[in-house]
Amino acid sequence: MDKELKTEFQLDGFVMRAWREEDVDAALEIVLQNRDHLQTYMQWMTPDYSIEDARKFIFGGIKDRLDKKTLGLALIRNGELIGSLGFNRLDWAARVCEVGYWIDHREEGKGIVSKACRAMIDYAFGELGMNRVEIRCSAENSRSSAVPERLGFKLEGLLRQAVLLNDRPHDFLVYGLLAEDERLW
Repeated sequence: MDKELKTEFQLDGFVMRAWREEDVDAALEIVLQNRDHLQTYMQWMTPDYSIEDARKFIFGGIKDRLDKKTLGLALIRNGELIGSLGFNRLDWAARVCEVGYWIDHREEGKGIVSKACRAMIDYAFGELGMNRVEIRCSAENSRSSAVPERLGFKLEGLLRQAVLLNDRPHDFLVYGLLAEDERLW
């Protein structure tokens, strides 16, 4: 891909924008505030998550965005960081990308993640020319799996014991949506 990735999306009630170096402290703070919520389903949320981990996430994400491998975005509402959403993987040759997300537990159930995912899916199929968008999530995370189901993704498979979380293997669900599939919005 020869054009730059879009780094800001203005949506009704919130903004998604590329992570910045100055976001490290805010990212650490919100992750620690949501430790119990996140460690249940997120492999990267370890008991010793630190400022160095937040720094690696932000700086690594910036590099990967510039290399067009990922597109990590901060979810901002009323000037406050409330979560993260973006493309965890961009496979330009196969025209496939994977959307990943997490949100502050106090913001769940407000439709923010669904609205943000719709914007990213439209961007993937429209401007980026992707053919397939995937969402993967723990089979035990019903709130997370409700998002692709609500958006018309097809449940394509169960990856048995595919991810180690909290010292035990977790099954992961794989959802897919093709550019040719009907969208529910």
